[in-house]
Amino acid sequence: MTLGGQPHTGWDGIAASADAYGTQTPLTSARTMSVDLVLSLHEQCKGLLAKSDGKDKTIALLQYAAMFASGGEPGTALAIQKSLGAARKPFRLYKPVEILVPFLRSPPDFAANGVNAAVEYAKNIGMALYFGCDHVVWAHGAGVVKDAAFAKNMQKISLWGWFIASCAGLYAQTGELTAALDEMTDANKEESDASRAKDGTAVATASARKRDAARVARGVMAGVVTSGAQALLALALLEQIPMSKRKTGALGVFLSAMNVYRMAPPLKKKTA
Repeated sequence: MTLGGQPHTGWDGIAASADAYGTQTPLTSARTMSVDLVLSLHEQCKGLLAKSDGKDKTIALLQYAAMFASGGEPGTALAIQKSLGAARKPFRLYKPVEILVPFLRSPPDFAANGVNAAVEYAKNIGMALYFGCDHVVWAHGAGVVKDAAFAKNMQKISLWGWFIASCAGLYAQTGELTAALDEMTDANKEESDASRAKDGTAVATASARKRDAARVARGVMAGVVTSGAQALLALALLEQIPMSKRKTGALGVFLSAMNVYRMAPPLKKKTA
């Protein structure tokens, strides 16, 4: 069979003939779109995994997926969960210092706002304890620290630090969310007043202000959900609330997926 004097067979021949004439068939267009999507996803994943935090959160997603699969029962899934948990440790090595140095350079001002300062102290010290004490737990697993009881206590302190820091973050983010919603309400009223006055410039300004406030509110809301999930997960891992290993794993998967989504760079779209 020929097309325009050029022999071909099947769809590949049609695609080749179309390319030769500088046009695209639905098949070649679909192939191009698929390749572009794969390359864009590759760049997004590469950007995420280029950072130690991105590697940590991605492995956490796999770790909690293994916990969900195992349900806490001995077997391959539980072994994978423990192995992935240990694999995360190198990416967190410098975290306690990374958290505390900026905090020590510019400590919160109690004179300006005592409550906010206390919240910042709780958040930073809690996260430093979370990572620092977790390093001791890892050292016990590696055989460097011999005292099992001491390592167990360090694990509890680590998780309580995570819980306290998450609650402090939740408190701060709730205040930010309230402020963003108040800003949206004010901007909406301003837009309505300007619309009644038929002031196009004022309407445009108020609309832009409302969009900005809505964008801030969406970002803060994601932080509120994340902090709340972290606090709940910490309590579950401490066995302070009645939650099965499978449900704990599901919660961990949800939280880790949220973290990965928030940390991943935006998906680049090919422009014509």
